[in-house]
Amino acid sequence: MEQTVLLRMTDITKTFPGVKALDHVSLEVKAGTVHALMGENGAGKSTLMKCLFGIYSKDSGHIYLEGREVNFTSSKEALNNGVAMVHQELNQALKRTVMDNLWLGRYPKIAGFIVDEHKMLRDTKAIFEELGIDVDPHRVMGTMPVSQRQMVEIAKAVSYHSKVIVFDEPTSSLTEEEVEHLFRIINMLRDRGMGIIYISHKMAEIKRISDEITVMRDGQLVATRPASELEMNDIIRLMVGRELGNQFPPKTNKPGEVYLEVEHLTGLYNNLRDVSFTARRGEIVGLAGLDGSGRTETLETMFGVATRKSGRILLDGKECKNLNPRQSIKNNFALLTEERRATGIFGILDIRENSVISSLDRHKRAGFVLSDKSMKKDTQWSIDAMHTKTPTQETKIRSLSGGNQQKVIIGRWLLTEPDVLLLDEPTNDLDIVTLGVLEEYLQAFKGCVIVVSHDRYFVDKVADHLLVFCGGGEIREFAGTYSDYTAWKRDYEAAKQAAVAQEKAKSAASGNRGGEIRKSGTAPAKTGAARKLTFQEKREMERLEAEIPELEQEKAAIEEKLSSGDLPFEELTALSERITALMDQIDTKSMRWLELSEIGG
Repeated sequence: MEQTVLLRMTDITKTFPGVKALDHVSLEVKAGTVHALMGENGAGKSTLMKCLFGIYSKDSGHIYLEGREVNFTSSKEALNNGVAMVHQELNQALKRTVMDNLWLGRYPKIAGFIVDEHKMLRDTKAIFEELGIDVDPHRVMGTMPVSQRQMVEIAKAVSYHSKVIVFDEPTSSLTEEEVEHLFRIINMLRDRGMGIIYISHKMAEIKRISDEITVMRDGQLVATRPASELEMNDIIRLMVGRELGNQFPPKTNKPGEVYLEVEHLTGLYNNLRDVSFTARRGEIVGLAGLDGSGRTETLETMFGVATRKSGRILLDGKECKNLNPRQSIKNNFALLTEERRATGIFGILDIRENSVISSLDRHKRAGFVLSDKSMKKDTQWSIDAMHTKTPTQETKIRSLSGGNQQKVIIGRWLLTEPDVLLLDEPTNDLDIVTLGVLEEYLQAFKGCVIVVSHDRYFVDKVADHLLVFCGGGEIREFAGTYSDYTAWKRDYEAAKQAAVAQEKAKSAASGNRGGEIRKSGTAPAKTGAARKLTFQEKREMERLEAEIPELEQEKAAIEEKLSSGDLPFEELTALSERITALMDQIDTKSMRWLELSEIGG
């Protein structure tokens, strides 16, 4: 049975100053299918979708939704007509709650003017339950990791009861578990008859989730094929117009002596506590762990973006203060941040200014005059090396695609010729060609690289060894690849959940109330026959029974403050850090209470 065409775009063209972004591109999306849209950075994928969503006005062509021609002039109009888009760069009200962000611009009203917050809460919980999203509706957006904010954005798109949903690089900030969760949501939407457009550079994802694949190159349609007919090499060939060599070049630089030492690093306004590790010259160290375990905070504190409370950083035996980014750059440190839009690009500046802004000293003549010739030369090297697609060096960086913006920022830091390269999600939005360039550079890098990434294929290939952040400052060496770690973590979590379920069953059978103290607490396995508690243990248990409710009460009070949405940023940050510490304390004390209750039978 032939599937109904939900969306048809024909002969879409779009021109920007100096570049033809779309050249007579056509696309069909059928009901109940996932249609992948692929191409190098700057191929026109996001531009095509922005023309659909009303962000850009197309120059020519036609768009048909369920057979009816449409021409949306705003994203609001697109949403109201059943077309939603989850953007690769989040644009959220960070000082407002999750619930506010979900219903912004369409608050349910009582008598036409009073916001019905009870209905908002009910509807939010219903959507989250339907999608399996575990997020507090009252939590302030700015206090959550990027991955959770991404899931909220997905829930918002679904809440419009859309017929077509565009996912633009949705997994760039998601863990493997979160990617699996997203795929379950997409499969559910597909089963409901929705049309899904999925944009990604990750080949494994595309082959797994898509029914059809459209490949674009230089603003033109190259091919549309059933996913079952295309292998990864076929897709790459269509994307770049040629065969690619070895995607992961061999490592040419072998790790030497200890070069970087981090000792008892503790942040002042974040949850980073007592982090210590070393890295050797020529070594690439991957940082693994759950979101919130301190990986990003470690990089930011090392670079002086986040304020350091205590600890030392030594490079080649010499202490580096790194109290601010300027000082860190002088000490030959470089930091690629995760949130490109917020902390990476200078949107009002052009590509040349964004490229050389961290290496201006090398372009000074007579001590203070900047050489335009020198800056042009370095910028052109960055553009050529990173395969950045741009009409001119004077093009505003904000007009580039997300992937090309990422290339400019990476090029910026390579131009500083750093000794220590700190990379937070460096592969976000990068096409396969640029990934090869980055991998080749890292494999020959003479200093040391510290990398945080959800892209396990990338980390598997480039990292010499893995450090696992366990929270609370605990860091463990992991003997294996990132893939080995994720497999181990999956097995560990399954075993832990099984132990908890078994303990709950035992508690229910024996009438033990221990499992009710805190649902998230992990009960240890019973290791032997029950005995009487010692006097000291009884006193400890009594103390815990008094302390845990107090901590829970303080946590509830902070949650209420955070939900107000009108706190100054400094207080918001401090309260967020405190609530994280409280949750750790509650978990630790609850686990100890459960242990004591088990001992006493």
